[in-house]
Amino acid sequence: MDASTNAEAGTGKVGGETVTVIGFGRRLVSNLVDAVFVFLFTFIITFIIGFIALLSNIFRPDDSAPFSELVILSGLLASIIYFVGFWVSSGQTMGKFITGIKVAKIDGAKLSWGAAILRYIGYLIGAAALSIGFLWLAFDNKRQGWHDKMAGTLVVMADENRLGAESVTLEPSDPQRNWVWLMVWIVVALAFPAGLLGGLLALGPVVGRFMLNMLGAGG
Repeated sequence: MDASTNAEAGTGKVGGETVTVIGFGRRLVSNLVDAVFVFLFTFIITFIIGFIALLSNIFRPDDSAPFSELVILSGLLASIIYFVGFWVSSGQTMGKFITGIKVAKIDGAKLSWGAAILRYIGYLIGAAALSIGFLWLAFDNKRQGWHDKMAGTLVVMADENRLGAESVTLEPSDPQRNWVWLMVWIVVALAFPAGLLGGLLALGPVVGRFMLNMLGAGG
């Protein structure tokens, strides 16, 4: 039996290594931190694209409506660049760096571009299914969400390097806390996205007015 099969099974300690797979709580904190960075990244991309669009006369100076659509598209672009880029380069987004964890393939390898994109698609599917794809990891023995299942990934400690060992046992960092995380997730799922979406929708007109005023002052 090869290392990846042993890691996938997560059973049997005899003569093998024990690897802690990160549970729901720390990953939730990591994702909340990432949401803040994606928000800031979205602002930067929206400003750059919007500024170029205004200079190119793509938008009429008296029409700020397209900026609301622009900020949504910019948010998606920022999210893809942020997550896929960090997963491929180091396995750590800013949120995972701060919380001391990383994403890795089951055999311990770094993510390829294909695996990272597949994991992001899993994000979208898990979110579209009422976030069940994320909540799934709280009840999974290997603490894998749907996106992890699709991409063949695990979330482990940042200094973990034993996933490629001959025999690996996977142990959750938060055993017996499934229903606690379920209640926490319900609260966060109701409150945080609503606030984030409201901020993103408000960001477009703000950026638009700022750039229009700046262009008007310069003209």
